[in-house]
Amino acid sequence: MMASEKLFEKKVEKHLHSIGVYQAGTPSHRMKTVQIGWFTKIWGGGYQKSGIPDLLCCVNGFFVSIELKASNGRPSDLQKMNTARINQSNGIGIVLYPEGFESFKELMKGVITCKHHIRELNSMKDALTGTGCAILMTY
Repeated sequence: MMASEKLFEKKVEKHLHSIGVYQAGTPSHRMKTVQIGWFTKIWGGGYQKSGIPDLLCCVNGFFVSIELKASNGRPSDLQKMNTARINQSNGIGIVLYPEGFESFKELMKGVITCKHHIRELNSMKDALTGTGCAILMTY
């Protein structure tokens, strides 16, 4: 990953933390605001499928993927295909450039305030959880 893309990644991660979307493994005592989301960083390499977005997130019950690019970067055909498939599956797939950071922040505000799916989803989780299908709410 190019240096400018790595710096942009850190800026996005810092913003996610500021709105309560914390990286996998973040200890509770380091969370400065109420947690409303989770994300993990995908590292490309020999053991990882190619074209998986850089950040996989769950924000307020929505699946959000973020493929980070420097201003001069371009997504591969596989990255574009995977992002399109996430959107076709009713997730939110984003290819994000530094120039789109303010729009990204507004999109995250919308995802956080959206409540339309939450009530029905929570009822379904309550009804279908059991020993063979454990939906863990706390650990």
